[in-house]
Amino acid sequence: MSQASAATLAFVRRHRRAHRSPQQRSDRFTGLYTVGLYTAIGAWIGFQALRQSPARGGSSVWLAGGGLARAGTVVLLLGLLAALRYATWQGPVVFSAPDVHFLLGAPLPRAELVRDRLARGLLLGAGIGAALGLGAFVLLEAELGVAAWPLLAAALLGPAALGVLAAALGWLVEASPATARVVLRASPLVLAVAAAAWLGGVAAVKVDPWSGPWGWGVGPLVAAAGGHDPGWPVQAALLAAITAAAVIAAWRTAARVTLEELERRAGTRTGLGASLFTADPRGAALLRHEAVRGLLGVRRLRLHHPRHRWLAVPWRDALSLLRAPGRVGWALVLCGGGVLTVAAAPDRRLLAAGAVVVAYLGAAQLVEPLRGEADQPDASRQFPWRWGDLILLHTVTPILTLTVAGLALSTTATLLGLLPGAALGMALAACLPVAAALVGSAAIAGQRGRLGLDQLVTASAMGELGGPMYLARWFATGPLVALVVLLPPVLVLQGAAGRPSPRFQAAASNAAFLLVVALAIQGGWLRSRHPPA
Repeated sequence: MSQASAATLAFVRRHRRAHRSPQQRSDRFTGLYTVGLYTAIGAWIGFQALRQSPARGGSSVWLAGGGLARAGTVVLLLGLLAALRYATWQGPVVFSAPDVHFLLGAPLPRAELVRDRLARGLLLGAGIGAALGLGAFVLLEAELGVAAWPLLAAALLGPAALGVLAAALGWLVEASPATARVVLRASPLVLAVAAAAWLGGVAAVKVDPWSGPWGWGVGPLVAAAGGHDPGWPVQAALLAAITAAAVIAAWRTAARVTLEELERRAGTRTGLGASLFTADPRGAALLRHEAVRGLLGVRRLRLHHPRHRWLAVPWRDALSLLRAPGRVGWALVLCGGGVLTVAAAPDRRLLAAGAVVVAYLGAAQLVEPLRGEADQPDASRQFPWRWGDLILLHTVTPILTLTVAGLALSTTATLLGLLPGAALGMALAACLPVAAALVGSAAIAGQRGRLGLDQLVTASAMGELGGPMYLARWFATGPLVALVVLLPPVLVLQGAAGRPSPRFQAAASNAAFLLVVALAIQGGWLRSRHPPA
């Protein structure tokens, strides 16, 4: 970089720093202080709660027996995948629209401007990784009670290094649309690797710490927690080496990104900020979907036109899912995670409730056509059906899709030995009503349309406590309905587990009755709805 360019950049930095108001500095300090304070308070409360928990023995044995290696590897691998997928549409280096138009368009060295943001992204990645490691330290120290300082060092340094690696690789993804497409298309394979790392048993305990950077960051933590991992120094050295190499590569490629790519991400950032300011997560999700579709394109698939008019809406929904297979994939992943969780620990009520919520999120991926209908309710007047009947027609394709996924997942769980063969018939019979309950819960939330100005005004009028609770209830309606519908039958079955066959069959009949009644109430309520205002 020439002396003139260096002097110009220095002038720009001084000028922007001088025009930063004291209120902006105060807001940043207040935000950082608030996050730090609540993090410390939450860590202390969690530590004390776990220390006083009466069930520490079983968790300690599980963690020391290889559970920590498997869980840590899966968490870090999924975190790295999330960071790389985020880099396909935003990333560690994002400029504002005025910066793109005026600053990057000026005759200034773009590499230096990018490196300033890249350095912040690397620090942010290290901070997020360290925060994750701090949470792991609190949990492990409360459960295991081992030496604190070695455990703290391993818990902070490994995830922090992986966070820096994720930020550096994120920039390489951001600078190359071809690499971004590879990340998006390879995501299902990475999820399969994560499932194998979790379900691999004794073999996974030995293989996971050597499986890649996500495992190298866990090895020192396993050793500090009292586990068996004699190769942790080599793993730490490998993680440090690959992190340094990625940072150097990202630093050297700072000038390779195109102005058009930065401008596209700046526009997405503007829309994302507006969506978050108006509490519109659906708008943010649509922005991400549009950005991803711009990379992968739209699949031009066709289906034969239906012969009956009532099949027109399910046909259109099926075509929409075929053109966006990612929604079906995420539904399969989320519902599969819920099924495998319940199959692995069928007597844990809290895990069952979490599995219901996760499965609901999977079902919510499939009702996007219904949400699109609710965004433009005037278009439904062209159909010869009432609004309630149109909602029920929109649930046909998601229910059938989720049923097929449930049949495949139940069979897979049986083949893996997680589900007894005697329970396979009941599981297969439950796929259709459970899918209907999940999709119905998602339809109840989706048919309302987006969070509008009326709801925001109502929330603001309810005060500092009532307003956030009102908004939380609005967004949590779907998961709460799913819990109300599905959790009672699950609890009935859990209560009868291990009992003689006649009592279990009676419990299964009671659970089926509760589910059928809930489905009838859901269907009647949906059919009575009117278009959103």
